[in-house]
Amino acid sequence: MAGNIGSFSFDVTQRLLSILYRDGPTKKTALATKSRLNYNVCLRYIQMLKVLGWLEVSSDVAISETGRLVLKRLMNEGESTGPKNIISPHQPVNSYKKFINNVSNKQTITSSTKAHQLPVHNPNILMVDDEPDVLLTYESFLAYTGFKVRTFTDSFQALKAFASNPGLYDLIILDIRMENLNGLQLYQALKAMNPSSKIIFVSALDAAKELTAIFPDIGSEDVIKKPIDKENFIRTVRAALDA
Repeated sequence: MAGNIGSFSFDVTQRLLSILYRDGPTKKTALATKSRLNYNVCLRYIQMLKVLGWLEVSSDVAISETGRLVLKRLMNEGESTGPKNIISPHQPVNSYKKFINNVSNKQTITSSTKAHQLPVHNPNILMVDDEPDVLLTYESFLAYTGFKVRTFTDSFQALKAFASNPGLYDLIILDIRMENLNGLQLYQALKAMNPSSKIIFVSALDAAKELTAIFPDIGSEDVIKKPIDKENFIRTVRAALDA
């Protein structure tokens, strides 16, 4: 039986959802037994999946309609044999991403050749926005500044990547309005896996007041309004990293 969760396993998630899909509402103890999970570990998964809206929890645990859709998606991805492109693979985007990577690599080489320079940690940033063009703009800002950036247009894929190593990223930047999982749902999921994660938001809406009211640990300085100014964006990112 699994004793602990080193990272959030989508194999275990699929197992739990499959059991509930097949057997219907199930007691927590019975679900732990059927899934071959330690009871406390099972409870952590149940809480996590409840936050995501994939489970409905009362005296029994049941799969939600969203959970049914997620299960279908997980099963379809399991049948895939190759990596999937997160951003549409048309030539201009690929060329632009190669340019961004070259800029980042050149900066790393330049900094490494400076005499007597101590090793510098380039922060890892995870960024999620369902608009590819906007995402590439942000990525270019961050790459020019020397940050290491991993981007996703699909919030579900971003969650899956984060789950494989919840402690990897120094900062996470989320758009609020997205399909599948919106930015607030994704925020809750990421925080459930790693409460110490630093997260800021970008939004086309004036959402700062609402966010700070709903989530007391989010400050108004953690919300950037679109369209964003490059200097303000980088300044906010640096402030979040230093906090």
